[in-house]
Amino acid sequence: MFTPVEPSALITSVLRAVALRQPDSEAMRAIMQRSSEFPSSLQAQLTGIALDPAAREAAEQSLDVFWSNEAARQDTLRSSGTDREVIIGSGFHAAVYAAVRVLTGFPKPLVLERSSRAGGTFAMTTRATFYLNSRNRPGGAGQAGDLGASLNYLPGAPIQAANLSMAEYQSNTDMAFIIRLTLAQFADVVTDANVVSVSGDTTGLQIDIADRAPVPAGRLIDARGLGDPRLQSLTNGTTIVTFAQFMNRMAGMWPLRDLRRVAVIGGGDSAKCTVESLLGLAPPPLMAAAALDRVDRIDWYADDLPDTCETWRQNMRGRYQGIGRYLRPDRLGVRRLLVQNRRVQPVALPGAALIDGRTYDLVVVCTGNQETPIPGITADSFEDYAIGGADAVASRDYTLPVFRVGPHARLPFTRQEREDGIANIAANAVSMFRTAGKTAALAATLNAPTGD
Repeated sequence: MFTPVEPSALITSVLRAVALRQPDSEAMRAIMQRSSEFPSSLQAQLTGIALDPAAREAAEQSLDVFWSNEAARQDTLRSSGTDREVIIGSGFHAAVYAAVRVLTGFPKPLVLERSSRAGGTFAMTTRATFYLNSRNRPGGAGQAGDLGASLNYLPGAPIQAANLSMAEYQSNTDMAFIIRLTLAQFADVVTDANVVSVSGDTTGLQIDIADRAPVPAGRLIDARGLGDPRLQSLTNGTTIVTFAQFMNRMAGMWPLRDLRRVAVIGGGDSAKCTVESLLGLAPPPLMAAAALDRVDRIDWYADDLPDTCETWRQNMRGRYQGIGRYLRPDRLGVRRLLVQNRRVQPVALPGAALIDGRTYDLVVVCTGNQETPIPGITADSFEDYAIGGADAVASRDYTLPVFRVGPHARLPFTRQEREDGIANIAANAVSMFRTAGKTAALAATLNAPTGD
């Protein structure tokens, strides 16, 4: 298990900010009484912060304030050079690469995040809005079926997800907190940095950022995750929304107000999390009440989804079993959730949306994601990159020192993964846990950028 020797300057400032706001924190005192059970005092302190809601809020605010400081952003960008590694994206795999890279003895990479908040998909909202797909349990990295492993494990992180709660399934903000602490410890992060093009050769790169001066780099790690919503051109942000827009709505007050009939399009994990929110199975909203905020009917448009309670429970994994009971009438004979196994396209109306002649108060489009191209690094210029002739851990550009990691790399299933049954679930092709170890392996084995 990786253990940082000393907290970074940013982590130190977070600890100081929490201490100033939490002088009488019972949670912090309680966790320090168990400090001997932790590999380091830092892990004990960060766990105490994670378990105390007020302390965690103070830590989150401290990170956001630091990363939004424009003077600090400019100083960080000016520090880059042809011997620097730059990561596009600030999500799970950016954190994995940065942590393992630094703990292997290399300098901190520069992380460029196009949005105003670091943390990737899990940090899309500041409040918990959906649950992770893997059970919360202690242990190191591993594969599905390994009961001694934690699929939510982030290699090299100062603390792990299992430090945060006893919940069977943790929320998005739990993982976001781990990611953000890891970046604060092992990376230099610049938010509001939208990369618009990349150019260069084998000796170095120039990264062009919207409304900022170009940044030189010796190597680029493309960790942009799954990309942008595939059909976002159909959305209007009000009556037809993407998954991310819907989750941001769920993070606000009264998110289900005036929603009586809602449609969800798509059958993947995003769609399932959306349906959970509409049914009240997701993390509780900031403000909502059954008498005021109940969705009467949800039409779920997706290919090949079970449409009865019995078939749902026979074919769906345990994580989503709760949805199944809504596929049958309740005690009053009312069925709130109906699966419609066909493809549709919504049409925006004033104050509503239309699907096949039926109006809806809201339509949530969850039809997957697609790559947002960056001129200079296109998908067809990459090939699988393996270590020592073994299985691929990333994809690499043919001509430039650019690597893609995580879901963005679209790595094929290995023989072992097929034998273990991991490949039997199509969604595992882009799952976080499957590719975490591969990103860690890449970070641990690459030479310094000047050695390419």
